[in-house]
Formats: sequence, structure tokens, C-alpha cells
Amino acid sequence: MLTSLEAILQSARCALLVVDLQNDFVHPDGWGARHNAAAPSLRHVIPVTNRLIAAGRDAGVLVCYLTMEHGPGLDAPNYRARYAARGMDGDILCAAGGWGAELDAEVLPPAPGDIRIIRHSYDGFAGTPLDARLRAAGREVVVAAGVVTNLCVQTTVQHAFALGYYVVVAEDGTASTSEAVQAMTLDNFRQFFGAVVPGDAIVRHWRR
Repeated sequence: MLTSLEAILQSARCALLVVDLQNDFVHPDGWGARHNAAAPSLRHVIPVTNRLIAAGRDAGVLVCYLTMEHGPGLDAPNYRARYAARGMDGDILCAAGGWGAELDAEVLPPAPGDIRIIRHSYDGFAGTPLDARLRAAGREVVVAAGVVTNLCVQTTVQHAFALGYYVVVAEDGTASTSEAVQAMTLDNFRQFFGAVVPGDAIVRHWRR
């Protein structure tokens, strides 16, 4: 059992999950900006996440890019029903093969040895090889960064915890479109799932 943050963040134990830093979520011309111009930009997580990626690679952390792709032939009926209820039928979010599904150009790109997971649901573990890949690499800690905190980050983190992983969330490396929702989600993480700490604190642990 690991009880201290220092033990949990030993780099050989860790996998960094970079969640959905795709054009449609974080680019000013992406789906999110087009459909909710009043929502705050989520781009501030990119520099934090890039520092985590760079420090993690140097320290031997396993870096995993989780991205979303949607399309009529990919989405389960329950997802299609939710999109219809939200008026999302016409302009597909992160359409498979499209610009919106690509990583934002400012995000450090995947390197040899990194893991790429393309999924079609909120949860990075559901229906993907992520759990098997992490266990094969001997990783028992997931460190999460990306967007959106109360949706894809949340479902992935909660599933990770249910699978037995220790969880750390980069406080300033995650973002929601509402400050109140962001604060509430991070507070829930702290109480029930794992540590919530600034990205630079994680970087310092990995650089020791």
C-alpha cells in the first residue's frame, strides 16, 4: 500500500494519461468554441501538460495519449441518443479522420514508446487495451491531465481507481467550461479517488 505522494509519484510506477487535447476541445476554431462561444478557453492546460509530458519521458514515466473519435458507425446507441438530446446530430464532435479529432498543434506529439488509445466513449479504459498495456508495463499509478475534467477525465479516473490504480490529478492541467464544476469535480477527486496537486509539483517529483 502506497500512502505518501512521494512513493506514489515514483516515476517507474507512473503512467501519464493525456486526455483529449484535440482541436475540437481546445482550439479556438474547434467544435467547443463554435458551439459555445461564451465558454472559457481550455488551452491553459496545454503548457502544464507539455511540462508533464517532457518531465515524464525524461524520468521513465509511460506517456499515454487518449483521444476521442466519433461517427455514426462508431458511436453506441446510448451515446447517439445523448448527442441527439443535446442537439449534436449535425456537426460531429471529433469526427473520425477529421481535423477536430487531431491533437492540437501546441501539444507535444507522441514519441516512440508512448501509448496511443483512440476510443469512442468518455472512459479511457472501457473497451480499450489501456488497462492491459499499463499492467504489462508494470504501472500502478495513473496521473491524469487534459479535458474535460467533469466528463472524460472524471470517468477515466474513476474507472482507474476501480481497477486498483492509485490516482493523481494535475490540478492546473485539467479544465472544465465552468469554474464551479471544475472546483466541485476536483474536490470529489480529493475526497474519494486520489491526490489533486499542481502540475509543477508532479514535475518536481519526477525530476528528483
